[in-house]
Amino acid sequence: METSYCLFEINDHFAAINTDYLEEVLALPELILVPNAPSGIVGVIDFHGEVLPVIDLRLNQEGKSQPYRLSDSLIIIKQADLRIGLFANTIQTIKDLSTQALITNFSEYQEWMNPDVTNFFDGMILNEAAIFILSEPQSWFNPGELKQVISIIRFLVDNYYETRLEQSETEAADLNVTTSFSPNATSQEHIIFRQRADNLRRQLNDSVSALDLKTLIVLSFNDQLIGIEATCVREFITVRQATPVPCCPRHIIGSTSLRGEILTVIDISEPLGLPLKAVPRNPKAVVIELNNTIAALVIEDVRDALFEINSNNIQIDSTFPMRHNYIQGTVPYGDQMMRILDLPKLLQSDELVVNEVL
Repeated sequence: METSYCLFEINDHFAAINTDYLEEVLALPELILVPNAPSGIVGVIDFHGEVLPVIDLRLNQEGKSQPYRLSDSLIIIKQADLRIGLFANTIQTIKDLSTQALITNFSEYQEWMNPDVTNFFDGMILNEAAIFILSEPQSWFNPGELKQVISIIRFLVDNYYETRLEQSETEAADLNVTTSFSPNATSQEHIIFRQRADNLRRQLNDSVSALDLKTLIVLSFNDQLIGIEATCVREFITVRQATPVPCCPRHIIGSTSLRGEILTVIDISEPLGLPLKAVPRNPKAVVIELNNTIAALVIEDVRDALFEINSNNIQIDSTFPMRHNYIQGTVPYGDQMMRILDLPKLLQSDELVVNEVL
C-alpha cells in the first residue's frame, strides 16, 4: 500500500513527510535563533501570533551558524494541536511511496543528520535515491517538552520584537536569543528574510483569500519600478566578472560563475523597451529561478523586499511607454506606479535565445 508524501531536499539528501501533516509551505523567513534548544529546534518565528518552533534536521558544526538562502523553504507541519516548522532547501514533489521495504537501521546513512533528530524518522527506503521517512510529528517530543520550550521562549520573542530597533547584539545575547541569522547573507537578503518574518506576524485579512495574495520584490530598473514574484527570487549578488558569450544580443551581458553554477547575466532594459544605460563594472543582480531556468538580472536597487498585493487589484496600463508583452499589469506603489514583470513570458522569449552562427 502506498501513502502520499511530501518529498523535500536538505543538504543533497531526500526526506519525506506524510501529506496528512502538511499544512503549508512558505519561503524561509528570518528565524529568532535559540541556542541549546532541544530536539533539533534552531529557532522560532511568530506565526500569526503563535510561537512556532523551527526544526533544522542538518548536522550543525559546533560554533558555526547554519547557512540559509532566500530559496530555502519552511514546511509548516500540523498534527492535532501540534504545529511546528521544518526547514528544507527545496520542495521536490508530492509522491506516493510504499514503506513496505523500510530500512529501520540506517545509521550508516545519517552522517548529514543532527543526532538529536534521528528519532524523528521511521527509517529510509531505497528508491531512485535514499529517502528518509519522517514519523508522525507527535512522536518527536516527550510529553510536555515542546510546550515547556514554547512557554520559556514566548516572553523572549515578544521582547525581541518590542525592542528590536534599539536592542544591541550584546543585549540580545543576554536574553539567550541571537539575531545573527544567516551571517553569510548580504544586507539585502537580510532585509528580505526579516520582512518575510514581519509579514508572518501579521494576521491575514479575512476578506482576502490567500490565493488572491501575491508577494513581490520591488526592483529599480532605469528609474522605473518593476515587481517580480518573490517565489522566483533565489538571492542577490554582485557580478564580479561576466564572460561575454558569442552571438548574443547586446542585452545579454555574458555568463558568470556562482559557486560553480554558470548563470547568464541579462540587462532586461532593452526587452522592456527602456533606454539602455551603461552597465556598471560590478553590477548588482537578482538571481531568479523558474522552471529549471536560472539567470541573473541586472538591477539598480532593491526598493522593497516584500510587497504584498491583492491580485484582483492589478490594472492594465496602456499609457506607459514600456513593452507590454512582458508586463502583467500595474499597481500603485507609494506615489508611483509599479509594473509587474511576466517572468515566464520574458524568459521564454526569442530575445533571450542565443543564436550561434555555425
